[in-house]
Amino acid sequence: MTVLRRRTAGGRFAGWSQRVRGESVMVLSPRIVSAGVGVVFVTLTARVLGPTGRGEIAVAFTIAYLTAKLADLGTSTSGRIHLLDPDHQVGPNDIASLTIALIPLQAILAVIAVGLLSLSSLRLDLSFSMAVIGLSTATMMLRGAVAMLYGLRRYAVVLMAETAAAVIEVVALVVLWLGGLLTAASAVTTMGIGSALCAAWLVSRPGVLQRGAGNVLTTHWRTLIVDGISPMFGDVLFFMALRLDRLVLAVVAGAHQVGLYAAAMAIPETLRILPMAVGQVLADRSRSGIDSVVDVRRHGRLVVLGYLLVLIIGALVGFVALPLAFGEGFSEARDVLVIVMIAELFMSVHLMQQAALLGFGRPRGIGVPRVIGGAVTVVLGLVMIPTWGLHGAAWASLIGYAVLAATAVLWTNRELRRVQAP
Repeated sequence: MTVLRRRTAGGRFAGWSQRVRGESVMVLSPRIVSAGVGVVFVTLTARVLGPTGRGEIAVAFTIAYLTAKLADLGTSTSGRIHLLDPDHQVGPNDIASLTIALIPLQAILAVIAVGLLSLSSLRLDLSFSMAVIGLSTATMMLRGAVAMLYGLRRYAVVLMAETAAAVIEVVALVVLWLGGLLTAASAVTTMGIGSALCAAWLVSRPGVLQRGAGNVLTTHWRTLIVDGISPMFGDVLFFMALRLDRLVLAVVAGAHQVGLYAAAMAIPETLRILPMAVGQVLADRSRSGIDSVVDVRRHGRLVVLGYLLVLIIGALVGFVALPLAFGEGFSEARDVLVIVMIAELFMSVHLMQQAALLGFGRPRGIGVPRVIGGAVTVVLGLVMIPTWGLHGAAWASLIGYAVLAATAVLWTNRELRRVQAP
């Protein structure tokens, strides 16, 4: 009887874990862990280092992610798409070897970015600059590793790895703080080491990389790069739409204003893990042939409606909690919170459309909505931020995200009509 109950429970878990809700929870869990670490990281560094130190760290992560997205040539996206296709010949070894080959390019881009920013009003010392370059390299490694594991749909492995890395990072940050050694450079270095360790553990898991691949490692590089170019351009412009405002604020107004804006954006960017997780699962399931276009559209609409309620609650809580959590020096950040929360609703619409494109569209057309919407957001930011500062950045995001969502809806409908055509 006991054995039967265990089997029944195991069967129920197996059935639940193969559904949209179960897989969404498994994908969401590591993001919640990362978000939790992010909250600790932001709160601790903000209270200890103030708006200026918090702004420097925000610039560091912006450089890391932007250069990583440029250097990988979109292969983290195209690689995951091809791994999800059981009939495609691209394997994890192809993605791993290409990621390693592109790391020097990523390091060069990080050096250039740090050098250019050092010439502006934002002065970066040597230790902080080296920490930024190290974080950038580790970010590239982690992106490639996570793409491989998600392409293999090994969500639980990613959960374990990112949870362990999060614990290590939090403990290290607390030790630095208690020892009086917490600076912008030491905080960035800690996060870089955690990302590198997480990436190494992920690719070392059994069944991820194949031994003895020989000289075939470069066979599918061309396919990965060609199919990754459109997602890469879209990803880069999309990221610039999300983060370029911080760099513009840093150059125009200094790190203090960046710290205030980053504090306001911390709430919507943390909540964004909800639609991102569900969107990833919907894309993976549709790409694997599990869900239909109708299923993906229905789930997408439900996610946006539920997310609206979450955003309303988040805005109310955030307006009260910002100065309490980060300190009175961040009270000004509340002025832009409501604007960026409305912008976040448009972002969720885009994410659901992107999930459908990833699942049913052609890889070379995935980046089109992001290129158009991202370009509009970037241009608005360059025009509005120098004049209106924080509020200019917030309104540029709101208008840009609305354009991004509208473009995504139109383009996705166009692509899905082709999928559904007899």
